[in-house]
Amino acid sequence: MDDIMSSFRQLQEKSAVNTKSFRVASMNEYLEKAKLLPPLVVLYPNIVLEGDLCIIFGQSGIGKTIFAMQVAREIADKGKRVLYLDFEMSERQLALRYNTPNFPPTFFRAELRTDNAVDNVLTEIERAAVENHAEVLFIDNITALGQSLDKGMEAGTLMSSLNALKKEHGWTLVVLNHVPKRYSGSIPLSLEAIQGSAKLNQLVDDAIGLGVSSKDHSVVYVKQCKWRNGEMELYADHVALYERTKDEVGNLGFSFRDYGSERELLATETENGQGELRSSVASLHGQGYTQQQIADRLNISQSKVSRILKSQMA
Repeated sequence: MDDIMSSFRQLQEKSAVNTKSFRVASMNEYLEKAKLLPPLVVLYPNIVLEGDLCIIFGQSGIGKTIFAMQVAREIADKGKRVLYLDFEMSERQLALRYNTPNFPPTFFRAELRTDNAVDNVLTEIERAAVENHAEVLFIDNITALGQSLDKGMEAGTLMSSLNALKKEHGWTLVVLNHVPKRYSGSIPLSLEAIQGSAKLNQLVDDAIGLGVSSKDHSVVYVKQCKWRNGEMELYADHVALYERTKDEVGNLGFSFRDYGSERELLATETENGQGELRSSVASLHGQGYTQQQIADRLNISQSKVSRILKSQMA
């Protein structure tokens, strides 16, 4: 028995062994190492944390690119080398939005050359970022990286590749994405609104939603739908309000106005809006979410979820 107990203790005390794919250490070693990490650096309050992979998502046409450009500009103003990979705007559209070339010298824009076919966009993005010593990358938008983002395997592969680049180069990545048409201003923003497979929101660090006010289309609100490394400050009852304006030199952007409640900004429910809400409830219920989880995700009461489900079963 003593020999058995001795062998057992030796096994328990055996040091961790790394493998080809994994670095293995005791939890205590990991915690001690984690304590030595530098504090989190906020590159843009409640939007971008240094070293994170962030998705900014919202309806088409509400100003995601304008907002992202502004965030990128403020990060570049702090001395970070920012590379904005623009798959959306032409040079003419750029000139219409920005009248004066007064961006910081650390802000760079990249667009695909029309005279050179690209087999792997992500590889070319990596090359451009490395050769230009970029620290923060904005990708506008995610559809440039893959056309089958609704397929879990392909979306998972893409997000894993982005996370691998982030870790290998120490980059901060911000990716823009759209939301489906049913999120037309009557349904609260949530992770479910991100267009594509659920793998996208599972493998991202932060998800920032942009919605438009139903009362004033020049006003957008910003909501944190996922914030992995900290406490959310922009939630349903405390969203940030920005107004689309032009500055003193004619450049388009957003000015912070106030904080508000998402519910007050949404369109009054119409019959179509109620139908969209019922469809979302049914979809989440079919995926196995509880009534309370559905209520939390859609920013409605649990009793309303129950009524909708009962009416569908009647």
